[in-house]
Amino acid sequence: MKEIVGEIVENEKVAERIYLLKVRLPKDTFEILPGQFAMLQVEESYDPFLRRPMSFYNVEDNFIYFLYQKIGRGTEILSKKKIGEKISMLLPLGNSFPSLNQGEKVLIVGGGVGIAPLNFLVNFFKENVIFYSYIGFSSYVEEKIYRDIQKYSYNFVISTEDGSVGNKGKILEFLPSLLEFDKIIACGPYPMLESLYHLVDQKDKLYISFEERMGCGVGICLSCFLKGRSRNFHVCRDGPIIVGSEVEFGG
Repeated sequence: MKEIVGEIVENEKVAERIYLLKVRLPKDTFEILPGQFAMLQVEESYDPFLRRPMSFYNVEDNFIYFLYQKIGRGTEILSKKKIGEKISMLLPLGNSFPSLNQGEKVLIVGGGVGIAPLNFLVNFFKENVIFYSYIGFSSYVEEKIYRDIQKYSYNFVISTEDGSVGNKGKILEFLPSLLEFDKIIACGPYPMLESLYHLVDQKDKLYISFEERMGCGVGICLSCFLKGRSRNFHVCRDGPIIVGSEVEFGG
């Protein structure tokens, strides 16, 4: 993990309150793997003081991409950043998704900006893995943010709750039989993850990328607590990817 200062080259609104941020890094930085995240400092003045955690949406050469939702003061400030502005980041942080083997059938389930690490995963393993991708949003989103997932998936399904794109309804309503997949990988809102967890019988083939509020990103502040079966987790230090068999959801 290092502190890197990058240059914003794109910060585009792609849906209601959702933005795609592209940042140029210094060349020859280091390897970033699908599922890892960065902590972004939205203002040089440290106001707001805490950095914002964001999963990598994609990595291409020395460019990194983030898909984020404007939900508070920090992301409101970030959404107004202009091309050419600098941004400080701690990266890469956290663990990564499991390695996927040649010919594996993998089910991808994403909700909202939770598709970000899944997009990176699909791009990373696009030559070797048979992806069945199911992604959902509350309302209209631009096609560009799911184009790669659609392109590199053997089967692709999208839904919106208002029916503006794809099927009308929540994405879990359209899932196929879960027994036919070697791995199931998910990221999205907590209620979606909890519902999916209860649908999966073989919890050890379920990998969940958790979206949690974080203060530090390295396990010092202990704010991103997650209850586990045999031990508890702090998402930044122990995750954000946690195997379903180790997670303790209520209900």
